[in-house]
Amino acid sequence: MLTEERQQLIARYVDEHQICRVAELCQLTSSSESTIRRDLSEMEDQGRLKRVHGGARSIQTFGQDVAQKIRFTMNHADKEAIAKKAASKVRPHDYLFLDAGTTIYEMVPFLAKIPDLHVVTNGMDTALALTDAGISTCMLGGRVKEETHATVGVTTVAKLKQLNFNSAFIGANALSQQGSLTTPDTEEAEVKKTAIAQSQHAFVLLDRSKINEVTFAEFAKSEEVTLISKLKKEDRQYLPVNIQLEEAE
Repeated sequence: MLTEERQQLIARYVDEHQICRVAELCQLTSSSESTIRRDLSEMEDQGRLKRVHGGARSIQTFGQDVAQKIRFTMNHADKEAIAKKAASKVRPHDYLFLDAGTTIYEMVPFLAKIPDLHVVTNGMDTALALTDAGISTCMLGGRVKEETHATVGVTTVAKLKQLNFNSAFIGANALSQQGSLTTPDTEEAEVKKTAIAQSQHAFVLLDRSKINEVTFAEFAKSEEVTLISKLKKEDRQYLPVNIQLEEAE
């Protein structure tokens, strides 16, 4: 298969599936991992896709969420490290809000070690994991999004406005160099914004693939929250000047 033919096939596949792993592209094109990684590097330089750890994502997802089952598999080791750091900010007897982000979901095993927590969430997967871990859990009502398994809408936000939290832990799809934290969906953005307003402390959990990116709906500025992430040296040039940062190991 010629390079251009192979790269066109990769581009179509990535745009169709929004995000995919290197192994999938190897199977799709009957190519080696080194060939695919070289292709992805060239295609990113050409502005045809965005590389992420272990794969690639479409640049056409500005206003679209990636399916939950795919998001759970991407950057998993980093998400666990970020989740562990986030859980270290929680104290016994705290009242917490956890949103539907997959990095937030990874906090559950660490939270299970902290006694007498009270958690509210709009994430169906997170609610089930919390319940299985024996943590007191309240699931917010509302319309369920197929892509992210999150409850959203007027009912969700109205209930959230009646509650107060020691801390909120929020996922984000992107952090721009100008300090804008964004997500593709306006309804999820409203839930995140409300949870931040109802909390004494707000933490945004973000893996490095989302640095220097932007999606459709802004829910906070970087100075309003504490960012928890795991970064490499080259990522720091893209961070907002006024950011409050906690780094995972």
